[in-house]
Amino acid sequence: MKNARAIGPIAATGPDALDYAKNDRKSPWDATLISLCDLYHKLFCIPFTEPGEELHMSIDPTIAEAIVASIKGVIRHNINFFNTQGIIIASTDATRVGTAHAAARQVLDTGTTVNVDAEHRYEGARNGINMPVIFNESVIAVIGITGPVEEVMPFGTIVKKMTEILIRENVEHVVEFDRRMRMSNLMTLLTLRHHDESLLSYLAAALEIDLERPRQAAVGRFLDPDEPFAQPDELQKLIAQAIDGSHHSLFRITERGCDLLLDQRPRHDWAAQLERVQDDVTQRFHRSMVFAVGTVADTDGDYWRSYQEAATAMRWQLFSRQTSVCAFTDLDLGLLITTMPDQGATVLLDRVFAGLDDTAIDDYAKVFDAYTRHNGSVTHAAEEPFIHKNTMQNRLNAIATATGYNPRQPCDYTTLRVAFALRDYRRFMRASHSI
Repeated sequence: MKNARAIGPIAATGPDALDYAKNDRKSPWDATLISLCDLYHKLFCIPFTEPGEELHMSIDPTIAEAIVASIKGVIRHNINFFNTQGIIIASTDATRVGTAHAAARQVLDTGTTVNVDAEHRYEGARNGINMPVIFNESVIAVIGITGPVEEVMPFGTIVKKMTEILIRENVEHVVEFDRRMRMSNLMTLLTLRHHDESLLSYLAAALEIDLERPRQAAVGRFLDPDEPFAQPDELQKLIAQAIDGSHHSLFRITERGCDLLLDQRPRHDWAAQLERVQDDVTQRFHRSMVFAVGTVADTDGDYWRSYQEAATAMRWQLFSRQTSVCAFTDLDLGLLITTMPDQGATVLLDRVFAGLDDTAIDDYAKVFDAYTRHNGSVTHAAEEPFIHKNTMQNRLNAIATATGYNPRQPCDYTTLRVAFALRDYRRFMRASHSI
């Protein structure tokens, strides 16, 4: 039986991954995920391991106290929890915390149960039994029960098993959080045009991910993305089930939805599955989620481009309140509006709406939108606000006079359509943190 060495909160095998993620994260959600993983690593003293490296650990006093508290209700005898140096780090008898225990050190050395009684005395020890706590074939701690050996012996096996089960259950959470953190960091790297190639290779190897595959980025966001979402674990399970069977597809949960890199070997249209995810999200969480997808990228060097395309399509989708899966290649006016540089957009808006205040522009926008919805029919556009068609014509003329662009002229109409849409989109983006 191997003894686990005491390991600090973050071992030297991989802190660069954590530092990189902290310094280059995209959103507070990434920081939250990293903090949760960091917390679990600190509580269990589990290091970041290299791919294929064996995992050893020792238990933090906080976890030891929780385990002792859980077992306390099972028996009336005092429970002691020892670390890998034979020091009591948690006990139902608080006066013993911090004291050394020779019997516990023998358990650590031999991997076997050691009894303490009148015939078997150990320095710092009281009568009772002391048993090895095994994880990953290593003695990671010792659990002891104080009292006459003949009284406490019947409880030995159950206390030992309870301790190991509690540790195993919590370690499973640690491993899962660790994987999510690594996946989140990997996804961050893959969606950046410029990134640390060595860290990318490290994370891909740790997660056993083949990056030399064609993948397609998909972005999922709630239609009310600025509302907090409190069920990320449930969404994680839902997405995992949705892509079950596609072992080479990657995803992460974000504070506003999810990001995916969907495997495209062989080529596959994911739209139907993404629509089912939308339906499942609505049914389970009573919120609406929409998806946008980029084009297929053949290797990891182009994943960032596919992701940027999906994010562009998502911005337009959230702005226009479309609910069907939106492909970047299907954008028309949306492509122009979402990709126009700020300087060019400002020049156009200043040209079209020069000298007009927001109230006037808003009034003209209502008239123009009604005219657009009815395909340029003045008569039908007038019916919407219950006005005479001549009144509608006068309002359209007012737009022409104020802007210099006549909505009834095809060329001028196009300019006005872009200008009104661009103004609304910029206002939406200033008020939103959706991507």
